[in-house]
Amino acid sequence: MSSSQHDRLWSSSFVLLAIGNLLMATGFYFLIPTLPIYVVDVLHAKTSDVGYILAAYTVSALIIRPFTGIALDTWGRKWIYIISLLVFTLTILLYPLVLTFSLLLVLRFFHGFSWGATTTAGMTVVVDVIPPHKRGRGIGYFGISFTLAMAIAPFLALLILETWGYFEMFYIAALFSFCGFLMVLFVRFPVIQIPREKTKLNWSRFIEPRGIPISIPMALFGTTYGGVVSFITLYDKELELAKSGTFFLILAGGVTLSRLFAGQIFDKYGPTLLMITGFVVNIAGLLFLGLMQNITGFLSAAGLIGLGVGIMMPTLQTMVNNVVSIRRRGAVNATLITAFDLGIGLGSLGLGYLSEWIGFDGMYLTCMGISVLAMIHYFWHVRGFYTRNVRDGLSS
Repeated sequence: MSSSQHDRLWSSSFVLLAIGNLLMATGFYFLIPTLPIYVVDVLHAKTSDVGYILAAYTVSALIIRPFTGIALDTWGRKWIYIISLLVFTLTILLYPLVLTFSLLLVLRFFHGFSWGATTTAGMTVVVDVIPPHKRGRGIGYFGISFTLAMAIAPFLALLILETWGYFEMFYIAALFSFCGFLMVLFVRFPVIQIPREKTKLNWSRFIEPRGIPISIPMALFGTTYGGVVSFITLYDKELELAKSGTFFLILAGGVTLSRLFAGQIFDKYGPTLLMITGFVVNIAGLLFLGLMQNITGFLSAAGLIGLGVGIMMPTLQTMVNNVVSIRRRGAVNATLITAFDLGIGLGSLGLGYLSEWIGFDGMYLTCMGISVLAMIHYFWHVRGFYTRNVRDGLSS
C-alpha cells in the first residue's frame, strides 16, 4: 500500500472491511436475542442455563484469541482472517440440526473458536489500513458496522422467527455472514513485515503486557454489557412490555450516534473526556433499567447504554493500539477482546444465577455497581499508564 493510499481513511479496503464486518456481525447478532428464547421455550431449559449458552462460545473465544494474536503477528493477517470467517459462516448452518440443550452447548463452544479468530483478525486488519493520525475516528467508524448489525439483526431475527421459524432464521443468518465473507475476498491486505527470527513461546507472546491495564475496564464493561444483551429479552417478557426489538434498535442508535463523534474527539483531545462521559451515561442507563420498570425507563436505558457502548469500546481499542508497535498489534487486540469476552462470559454466567435470587432489576443494579468500579480503576491507574506509553504506537 502506498503512502498516499495509507493517508486515506476511506480506502476501498477500509470500506470492504466495514461492509464485510457488518454482514458477518449481522449473522452473529441474529443469534443473540433468539437463542435465549429458544433455550427456554423450545429446549425447556432454565433461565440460568441461558448464561451457559453465552459462556460456552465466550470460553472458546477466550482460548483461541491469544493463539490468533500470535498467528497474526507471526504469519500475517490475510488467510487467517479469510479461513476463520468461512468456518464461522459454515458453523451457523449446523444450528438447525441441534435439538437438545447439550448439543447446543457443544455447538456454541465450537462456534466460539471461529468467532474469536474472526473478530481478532478483523479488528487487527482494519487498524493496519487506518492512517495512524486518524486511528480514533477510523476505529469508531468501523465499529458502526457492529452497531448497525446490532440494530438490524435482532429486529430482523425476531421478525423472521415470528413469520417463519427458527430454521429459516438460522439459514438467513448464515447467508448474511457468507456475503460478508465474499466482501473480504476483495480486500487489499497491507504487507506486514514479519520477523524472521524465531521467538520462544512465553506468556507475553499470548498476552501483551501493555494491553493489560487498559483491558481491565474493558473486562468489567463486558460484564455489564453481557448482562444487558443476554437477559434483556427475558426481562422484557417479565415486564410484559413487548419492546425487546425496539430496545435493540434504540441501543444501536445510541452506539451509532456516539461513534460518529467519539473518534474525532479522541484524535483531537485524547481519551479522558470520552471515558468520563461514557461511564456516566452507562451507569445512568443501568440505573434506569433496574429502577424504572416501564416503557419509558426501559427504552431510555437502551439509548443511554448505547451511548456508553459507542464511546467506551472504540476509545479503549484505540488506546491499546496506541501503546504498542505494529508487530504487537495482533497480540494487543487479542488481549483486549479476550478481556471483553471474559467479562461477558463470567458475567453472564454469574448474572444468570444472580437474577434468580434478586430478580433482573437487582441484577442490573449490580451491573451499575460493577461499572462504577471500572470507572474508579480507569482514573486511578489506566489514565496515567496511557499517558506514559502513548507515543510508541503512534509512530507506526
